[in-house]
Amino acid sequence: MELERILEDLKTKRIKKVIVDSDTFNEMDDQYAIAYAIGSDKMDVVALNAAPFHNDRSTSFGDGMEKSYEEILRVLDHVEKVGQYPVYKGSPTRIDDDPEFRPVDSPAARAIIDAAHKYDEIVYVLTTGACTNVVSAVMLDPSIKENICVIWLGGHCLDFPDLGEFNLAQDYAAGQILINTDVPLILLPACDHGTSALVARLPDMQGIKGDSRACVFFRETLPEEFNGDYYENGWERVIWDIAAPGVIAVPEAYEFSIIPAPIFGDDRTYAFDRTRHKIIYMDKVDRDIVLGDTFAAIGTL
Repeated sequence: MELERILEDLKTKRIKKVIVDSDTFNEMDDQYAIAYAIGSDKMDVVALNAAPFHNDRSTSFGDGMEKSYEEILRVLDHVEKVGQYPVYKGSPTRIDDDPEFRPVDSPAARAIIDAAHKYDEIVYVLTTGACTNVVSAVMLDPSIKENICVIWLGGHCLDFPDLGEFNLAQDYAAGQILINTDVPLILLPACDHGTSALVARLPDMQGIKGDSRACVFFRETLPEEFNGDYYENGWERVIWDIAAPGVIAVPEAYEFSIIPAPIFGDDRTYAFDRTRHKIIYMDKVDRDIVLGDTFAAIGTL
């Protein structure tokens, strides 16, 4: 699939089929990304997938996936959409855990494959955690590369000295496979002018207008659950996962380049080769546009 075609497709008013594949319990940003996708009139959510993660909010990668699955259901409950969207469990392990780097079959991976074959249009897989599920899907059925585009928050900006970014580090082998294959990819890196620019403060949350259960949850309840970070100007969080649905909803907020795919080196630093296949790379995002559109979409729920 030509990358220029994808960039043109993003500009059209056609409602896009999307899958949200997220480590939802890891932080509070995936919840906003899911609500953004559901509330936006630019997207038709065909599946919600739980991705694995392991940090102080889980006891293992499998536990992280299970908790993410339950968190997706909690979000659907708060937006009063339970039963309206299919929710799938993803991989309980990492490709990185297998010495032979084989795909991990899961309901989430199969949901990606099924959607790619079902719809006669580009299916955008919004990947806001480890890319284990989507990489496994491509490895299990390489033909889906003709009908999907992966939008992944993964890695740091190209001038960063290391590749310790959380989503990539969670399953580094999966990230290497993804960047080395020719599946259409929009890479959203973490840095000050990248997804890290999507910082929200308590006054920003007041942009969620309305008294619905969903509005109260996202304006008040969820920020209160993550109230441990205080800075000179008060509470703030980076809710960078909204960058993925933002690409579909407000593509004008982004600056993109088509570049040779960088190499995720075994030493966890970037390397470059101009002869490699191309990817779409996000150079910059407008924080105010994406946050404003996110909160407006949630306000409709």
